[in-house]
Amino acid sequence: MSIREIARTLYQLKKHVEDVERTFQAEPPGERRDTLERELAKARAEHRRVKKILEGEKGDPPSGRRQ
Repeated sequence: MSIREIARTLYQLKKHVEDVERTFQAEPPGERRDTLERELAKARAEHRRVKKILEGEKGDPPSGRRQ
């Protein structure tokens, strides 16, 4: 996967997290809010995972090249 594709995925995940956060904040306490809280935790975890992948890709020197 290219850096551009990873960055695009990260952007989409960020927007998803923001959308779920807004919905969560607007939702009154109850079962739906509990469901949104779990979804938000999963979305944040996925965002962190992809962010680490992107940071790793940007930090690694290209293969076959010596510094």
